[in-house]
Amino acid sequence: MKLGAKVTALFALVVFAAVFFVSSDALAGGRFTLKSGEVAEQSGAWHVFVTIELPKPPPIPHQTMRFLFTKTAVYERSLIDNHDAPVTNVTVLQNQSPSVESLDVDFSNASGKIFTTTRFDFGLTRDRGYEAGEYTVQLRTSDGVEIGGRANIKLKGDNPVVDRRAMNFNKDNKIKKIEGHDAGAKQVAQNDDTPNGNAGGNGEVTATGTAQPFIPADAYNKTPEENIQVKPKGGCGCSVPGMSDVPLGGGLALLLPLGAIGIAIARRRQRTAEQKSA
Repeated sequence: MKLGAKVTALFALVVFAAVFFVSSDALAGGRFTLKSGEVAEQSGAWHVFVTIELPKPPPIPHQTMRFLFTKTAVYERSLIDNHDAPVTNVTVLQNQSPSVESLDVDFSNASGKIFTTTRFDFGLTRDRGYEAGEYTVQLRTSDGVEIGGRANIKLKGDNPVVDRRAMNFNKDNKIKKIEGHDAGAKQVAQNDDTPNGNAGGNGEVTATGTAQPFIPADAYNKTPEENIQVKPKGGCGCSVPGMSDVPLGGGLALLLPLGAIGIAIARRRQRTAEQKSA
């Protein structure tokens, strides 16, 4: 690369850096102020009024600004022992993440002329995580350039009541606690001291009355399938397959005719054989 080209490139780099740092310093040299360091809650919101001043008029009338609210303390309302009304305590917080409100701020008037300074107002609600307490406020452009320094603001109001009273245990083993800060409604929990014999001195419970047995009495009765008829014992205890149910007398009456027929057939065959041999 030639020397002239190197000089030109270096000059362009210096000009770019100068423009970048000058513009950043110019934006950082701006400032913003709060109309009041304390804002009361009205109609469920805190209305914040600010004045923003830039070093020079912005290129376009509407600029996106980011308001960062970091909570540093909260006003806690709590019920404590020996106090009928809620007590407010300031609880200091550290290392809290900021809540960011990105808003479109107008730097022009009705005729369209752009100015370096504008007055702007917006609301903060509990739905977005805000509560009565103390915050630090920062203003930055959409590209992260901070305008002015930090400001402190107090959001005044009544936060929800937190019950921090201790449970009281006395020698009678009774527990009492007031629900809410209204002394008109009380709930008392205690052991059953009714002298009906249901509770012993050692805390054991004695059962009274009658109850159905776990297994009913009719469960021990045999079903017809279980009531099997058993053949009486007797004799040799043996039986011929197929003939176990036939009475003994009926068997002999059947065998005698068959034996006679067999003898007659044998004799006839013997006579026939003798005639052939003669």
